[in-house]
Amino acid sequence: MTTIKRACLAVLVPLTIGAGAAPASAAADPHPITPFVPASDDDPALAEAWQAWQSKDIDDYVVTVRLTCFCPPTGAVRTVVRDDTIRRVTKGERRLAARRGYSMDELFTMIRSASAEADRVEVAYTRRGVPKSITIDPIEEAIDEETYYSVSLSRLD
Repeated sequence: MTTIKRACLAVLVPLTIGAGAAPASAAADPHPITPFVPASDDDPALAEAWQAWQSKDIDDYVVTVRLTCFCPPTGAVRTVVRDDTIRRVTKGERRLAARRGYSMDELFTMIRSASAEADRVEVAYTRRGVPKSITIDPIEEAIDEETYYSVSLSRLD
């Protein structure tokens, strides 16, 4: 990947994640989750975390993702997942389209993609396999293009 493409990726990813709210009709539509499928060339830590997460057999949860970067501040994205489907996504009081939310599978996929494209990716996982912090540095020599995600998870009853 060229330096220009990496720089564009570093700027556009946080901006698209923080883009505006969806119309009420789009926000109400459930969004099916594309399952993460481990590959033989995945980072062993990613594969182990996914296995730990899968072993818990959790289909109903709330995941909150806070993005930090050298970009305009954005609020945390709170995603409600029921039966492996994204049901509700909010940022503060604003309702977003379900496709703007995060599921555990989508976080694992994001980590895999970033690992393939960025110069440096660091992830800290909980013992349950939840990626509690993700650092993505697309261009190691560049300054101020890193993105940081902090993730918290709670179970729904």
